[in-house]
Amino acid sequence: MSLPKPLLPGWEDLEISTQIIIRDAIKRGISVDVIDRKENFLRLKQGSHVEFVKEASKTRLDSLMTYLVMENKIASKLVLSEHGVRVPIGRDYGSMDGALGDYAFFQNKKKVIKPVTTNFGIGIGISNRNDPFDSYAYYVKEAFSHSSSIIIEEFMEGPEYRFLVLGEEVVAVCNRVPANVVGDGVHSIAELVQEKNKDPRRGEGHITALEKIQMTDVEQLVLSGLGYDFSTVPKNGEQVFLRKNSNISTGGDSIDVTDLVHPEFKTIALQAAKAANAVICGIDIISSAIEEKPNPERYAVLEINFNPVLYIHEFPYSGKPREVGDKILNLLGFT
Repeated sequence: MSLPKPLLPGWEDLEISTQIIIRDAIKRGISVDVIDRKENFLRLKQGSHVEFVKEASKTRLDSLMTYLVMENKIASKLVLSEHGVRVPIGRDYGSMDGALGDYAFFQNKKKVIKPVTTNFGIGIGISNRNDPFDSYAYYVKEAFSHSSSIIIEEFMEGPEYRFLVLGEEVVAVCNRVPANVVGDGVHSIAELVQEKNKDPRRGEGHITALEKIQMTDVEQLVLSGLGYDFSTVPKNGEQVFLRKNSNISTGGDSIDVTDLVHPEFKTIALQAAKAANAVICGIDIISSAIEEKPNPERYAVLEINFNPVLYIHEFPYSGKPREVGDKILNLLGFT
């Protein structure tokens, strides 16, 4: 769904998820005060009913401890496993030496290396089987640069899906595809990135429906693993991934699949949310067969996200847009 014009003229500096809440609140006659623009902090008022909303999905509905459990990947993994939710097998580390010392343990495994307390895919790396120590160490150091503790766990094969849970309902499901370009046999990867970034939906800072694809050392490292660099000219029709993580915040594509997923996956997402006592959250599930009955060998719940963005569902790169802002206002009790 194209956004050639700002969603809310005059509010363009706010995150687009926050703009969605403002838009839907105004439609209902709810007054909106922006308490802190940089923090995307709102006060909504309808008569005597007052609610504070931060970054579109942080509300009074979830307790501070629920946020802390969701934010901490060790804690969230613990509560998920204790509630019978399938999670990836792995280890957590509080020191660089400990993580680097386990290189041999993980050497023959494809693994995900991630900080314990970050969001938006920040600091996450994926190391392949038999990657050299230097590559493994790069991702470990990158993860520790964002958190005092990290997790290294098995990499589950398959696409990654974000299930948006609002209350007792999964209201939207989005397939998040890592940052990529498709070759035409003529242009270099750098040129293809520049062309894809011309899409008016792509910007920076979460104020547009999609984020621009970057060309940093991280993308270069991923390309080098393919034997490519930014000057490589991919074959016509060849899809080249520049990121291993699938976050939209790092240039990924959002594809709505709400009507395609097997109903039992939605049940699993709700089970995961309840494990953390979460009312508003995003559940990340990886599966090689999302349209089929869940098979424990072919899926895992990766994370519970405490601040799920709304715009990937309202304005997907492709697929049916889902109106989710109104549902948050409903949960807050607005009429």
